[in-house]
Amino acid sequence: MTYHADEAPIALAARGRVLHLDAHDPPACVVMAEAARSDRSHPTIVSVDVDNIYDGLPELLPLIDILISSREFPHRLTGIADERASLVEIKARYGCGIVGLTKGAEGALVYCEGQFIEAPAYEVPGGCRDTTGSGDAFHAGFIYGLLSGEEVETSLRFANAVAALKCRNLGARTALPGKEELTGFLDRNANR
Repeated sequence: MTYHADEAPIALAARGRVLHLDAHDPPACVVMAEAARSDRSHPTIVSVDVDNIYDGLPELLPLIDILISSREFPHRLTGIADERASLVEIKARYGCGIVGLTKGAEGALVYCEGQFIEAPAYEVPGGCRDTTGSGDAFHAGFIYGLLSGEEVETSLRFANAVAALKCRNLGARTALPGKEELTGFLDRNANR
């Protein structure tokens, strides 16, 4: 579904601690991000999952706190092939607090406060059956970590773990872990 800017449900924008956007409709996302940022007494973190260049994206990106994309997106956006250099460029151009990319079976990389943080992927228990929704699972794990008060590095491990566990079964949500399962999985894989 496409939202036009005047159709954006702005009353919902600042109701939570995080507003997570998919950037398919940048003009509507801009309205939502601005609404989320409008109440400085109750700041809402604005996060985005973006994989393609859409009309209006340059107006949206300066409003984003957390931008974690697919591996290919930073190169598409900046024209810079080197992953690290492209993340530094995104940070310089748009000012996002955290910029990063997912690398599938190789894990993920983020750039935050002038430092790169890498986290390896986890092996999918029982083997990978379906990657549908694994990017969304990754974002959920990362945001969960941050909202739980974890450092970026630990939140990145949460993200990779949730994505790996999701891939155990067919479908986007069928294998998403609960808190106890996630904690147990991370404990069993603490040496990674």
